[in-house]
Amino acid sequence: MRILPCLVSLCLCLSTASAQILSEKQQREVLIRSAELMEQHYVYPNKGKLLSAALLKAGKDRAYAAIDSVKAFSSAVTALLQQTVKDGHIYLRYDPAVVKDLQAPKGNTDSLPDPFYYGERAEKNNYGFQEIKILPGGVGYLRLSEINLSAKSVVMLKAAMELLRHTRALVLDLRDNGGGGSDMGLVLEGCFVPAGTPLLEVQKREGAVTQEKAVTAGPEYKYEQPLYVLVNGRTASAAEAFPFVMQRLKRAVIVGQRTAGAAHMNEWYPAGNGFFLSVAVAAPVFPGTDISWERTGVQPDFVTVNREDDLPLVLRLIAEHHDAARK
Repeated sequence: MRILPCLVSLCLCLSTASAQILSEKQQREVLIRSAELMEQHYVYPNKGKLLSAALLKAGKDRAYAAIDSVKAFSSAVTALLQQTVKDGHIYLRYDPAVVKDLQAPKGNTDSLPDPFYYGERAEKNNYGFQEIKILPGGVGYLRLSEINLSAKSVVMLKAAMELLRHTRALVLDLRDNGGGGSDMGLVLEGCFVPAGTPLLEVQKREGAVTQEKAVTAGPEYKYEQPLYVLVNGRTASAAEAFPFVMQRLKRAVIVGQRTAGAAHMNEWYPAGNGFFLSVAVAAPVFPGTDISWERTGVQPDFVTVNREDDLPLVLRLIAEHHDAARK
């Protein structure tokens, strides 16, 4: 499963965009095409119609006639979309290079490696594995800057779990983690719950529902000691999925600040004149419910005000748990 990161993907390189000039005719073309895409693909058809109507009205009213910068136009349309349905995974962006890739003939895409998982950027970022250590008192600590798990990078997860497997508790730091995904199933979750555990149901526009289950990287990488997860307002998308399901299953204690609230899964579509539109096409929920973290975020079990308080609080909770277990 891959949930495109709503925060990370917004950091596309737009340094040259501000210099690009956009005519009112080009604006109308983008708005009309974006309206069509929202009505055709948005996960909830009724909301897709609302979004489409809002875009068409903006074009008819010449709402952006005073704007000639592609960057300012993108920001204004994105604000309109997100105000209409409160969905952080819908946005308009200007990036001709991305559009070129989207429009390129795909051929047999099954044989093409996904650059998110197998590209140079992923390797340079160490697949999100930023820090692994043993804290005083035998507490493990793992910080992930993104969720990026594949047949190539799972060796990093295995190495981390091998190092941490004998600790008395584990702190998984997902603060500022904008998301990502896995092209080999929910293997991170599979380190902490039994393989095959139902974790998410993904609802699609057509009415189809698929179930995502925990996948094991191997029985030797199972971690059964207490788990604590650090989150904040910049923990988003796929990085929210982990604390969401672990909290629902009562497998982890969540500490920090409420997460971003970006659950929907999105796809990018060319919208004309160098723009692409991100459309939410699927919605994950906890199995057997309609409960999601969309808009609400994941509310921590223990809320902190300052980031520097997060880890000391967790270490205190671990010590209290350890003392209680000894009595």
